[in-house]
Amino acid sequence: MNDRHDSHTRRAPSRRSLLPLVLALGALLISASALAVSDETLSVRARNGVDIDTMDPAFYRGNEEFNLDLSLYSKLMRFAPGSTELVLDAAESLELSDDGTVVTFRLREGIQFHHGYGEMTAEDVKFSFERIADPDNDSPYAGEWSALVEVEVIDRYSGRIVLDDVYAPLLSSSIPFTTGSIVSKAAFEDLGDQFATRPVGSGPYYWADWQPNQRIVLERFDDYYGEAPYFKTIEVLPIIDTLIAEFSFDVGELTSTEVSLDSVERYQADDDVVVNVLDTLRYHWIGFNVQAAPFDDVRVRQAVRLAVDVDEIITGAYNDVPNRANTMLAPDILGHWADAPEYQPDLERAQALLAEAGYEGGFRTTLITDDNPVHQQAAAIVQQQLRRVGIEADISIVQSMYDDIGQGGAEGMHYASFSAVLDPGYWFEWFSCDQIGRWNYWHWCNPEYDALKDEAARTAAPDERAARYVRMQQLIDEDAPAIWVTNGASIYVHRAEEVVPSFVAMYAQYLYWTGPQE
Repeated sequence: MNDRHDSHTRRAPSRRSLLPLVLALGALLISASALAVSDETLSVRARNGVDIDTMDPAFYRGNEEFNLDLSLYSKLMRFAPGSTELVLDAAESLELSDDGTVVTFRLREGIQFHHGYGEMTAEDVKFSFERIADPDNDSPYAGEWSALVEVEVIDRYSGRIVLDDVYAPLLSSSIPFTTGSIVSKAAFEDLGDQFATRPVGSGPYYWADWQPNQRIVLERFDDYYGEAPYFKTIEVLPIIDTLIAEFSFDVGELTSTEVSLDSVERYQADDDVVVNVLDTLRYHWIGFNVQAAPFDDVRVRQAVRLAVDVDEIITGAYNDVPNRANTMLAPDILGHWADAPEYQPDLERAQALLAEAGYEGGFRTTLITDDNPVHQQAAAIVQQQLRRVGIEADISIVQSMYDDIGQGGAEGMHYASFSAVLDPGYWFEWFSCDQIGRWNYWHWCNPEYDALKDEAARTAAPDERAARYVRMQQLIDEDAPAIWVTNGASIYVHRAEEVVPSFVAMYAQYLYWTGPQE
């Protein structure tokens, strides 16, 4: 989830590579501890304008859920704002064994859960991690804890995380991100299904109010064990229409918002507005359900790849802001396939492949996407491009890609994007055989891919992990279940006299957002 913080720069957008070390946020970002707390409210648009589905870390499905998680829940360790440095959070000590299979931790004493649910103990850590790993719970994130044997409770505050083998993403993904969120066992058992929309964590903010599709309200938790965050209240507004969000920002109803890629130049020309250009670690793709005709034939998928003009999509739908992606992993991520082919349109070859597959006259299909305006613009461009080789693609807008394509198995094509984390293993997790019927929108199963994914997760040597990830990307290229478009970009705006934002990877860590320096 690499983002670049470029708030001092108001030049025209240009092609650029991701910065080394994955997280580079600039000197402007400062810790919340540097400023006094205030009674002010931070009003922001939900990421991509989308409301939450659930605040249960085992079952996150949306975008804003990941942002809110960082304010609501504690982890044993988290990334420090503005760096790739891992710092202790709920743990006062944490040690990895020499063989990499045991993590021994001791919690800070006195950490309080929200809403009167008492002190955090090692039992809560055990409950949180083992619940995600338990196959009976069917968490889509179970793979993040696939090596977990058990969390052994030593005493009230101490425990051991016991693995069956080395698991390389443990400290870069599982523990410091959402699958490492520690929930209150007592609250979960008390609230049951209500926990999803009445979450109980121990972070700097507590869940105060949720009015579906209207607003989410977090309030500063006075018993938080760490530094008090600057803002007393966080108000998150799910505003799907980017133009409405921009208008709300222009009239002062929003402190900060993500804006459309088409609006970059307008805001860069406004001296009162600071523009944050974030190169996200996300992948946007055109995909196929490879289990259903006509896309069960690799020649058809290859033909579409040669009919599509990716550069035209980036210009028309993304305003030439983000870079083009030719493979899954972004540059500077371990295992990036630097020599991946950059496919250019070849209509003659595309039509020949269609003829070989028995579709000389073309065919009609469905192109599914969601309510993201950029996705819709991209789908419309793809629709026009496919007509050049006789393919008529009817665009279908669905409310939930997960329900319709992942679980539902809708046939045809789709235009989608997924977000990722710092460890490369997370990028590949969603297209394994066991994710068919869930996050594997391609419905693609390749045993070699799955074996390499598991091997890489249990390989400590970076070069050996990278080699496996390159081969996995080559397998995707050979089978062509997807056409890569870009790793994307997000544009956030704010006014310097109102707020100093902090972006850790592509997530807005609200606990670190502050007011202007005095």
